[in-house]
Amino acid sequence: MVVIEIPLSWIRDIRKLTFTNILANFLILYGLCACIWLAVGTDITDSTDGNSILEEIQHLEPIKSEWSSFVGTAVLLFEGSITLFLPLQESVDTPESRQKFPSIYKKTILSIILFYCFFALTCWVAFGDNVQTALTTSLPMGVMTTTVQLAYSLAVIFTFPLQAYPALEIICRTLRPSNKKTSSNHRKLITSTTVVLLSFIAIAEMKSLDHVVSLVGALLGCPIAFVFPPLIHNHIVEDPNKWTFGKVCNFFVAGLGVTGMAFATFTTLSAWNSP
Repeated sequence: MVVIEIPLSWIRDIRKLTFTNILANFLILYGLCACIWLAVGTDITDSTDGNSILEEIQHLEPIKSEWSSFVGTAVLLFEGSITLFLPLQESVDTPESRQKFPSIYKKTILSIILFYCFFALTCWVAFGDNVQTALTTSLPMGVMTTTVQLAYSLAVIFTFPLQAYPALEIICRTLRPSNKKTSSNHRKLITSTTVVLLSFIAIAEMKSLDHVVSLVGALLGCPIAFVFPPLIHNHIVEDPNKWTFGKVCNFFVAGLGVTGMAFATFTTLSAWNSP
């Protein structure tokens, strides 16, 4: 994967990544549909063996010892939405469409949440409490499972360059050389080194994916989603010399974000280090 990602990380025009990203989206869509198909098939098989789907749901354990990991994981799933809302709205062509954007955006996010709930509950009922963090490892053996695992592997390869692009640009701009003639080679060296370092981290923590996701969501996602936005709103909208209800609410939300960040980070690290 490193051999493929290094040259892809050299691309500076993200429009060239359109094809690979579209292909990855279709692969992910196929993987999701196949997972639901296999999970529903497992649910139906279990119900014919004497246990109804409702009984399976009733026997699921709702709260487990590492439930706090869900905080960081859930935040990581949605922290990008608040940072993309305004840029997406501003990119809409006409003012009339911009006015409709908030309503459409809310419906889109609600649809995503409902799909997450349906997908998670369906797979949880099918595979039980022993379901693995990487769902593809919990699927029943077969040709379709193999194709799903292959599809997700390719999707990760194709989506990585676009996901890493903003971070790589920030790193390259921070470490920009004074000599412009060497900037291109300098950028290739930085991006290549970063990809290799990420590969070592992935190999070292490949069995702790749930903890990595939770920690990133808690430590980085909570400030982006809950702390910075209300504080920025206070700075650009609220009167700095007057305490208003909106300002108090913003500070309250920011305080909840800091509390959630500290709680989720501490519990994730504690569970990570426990035997």
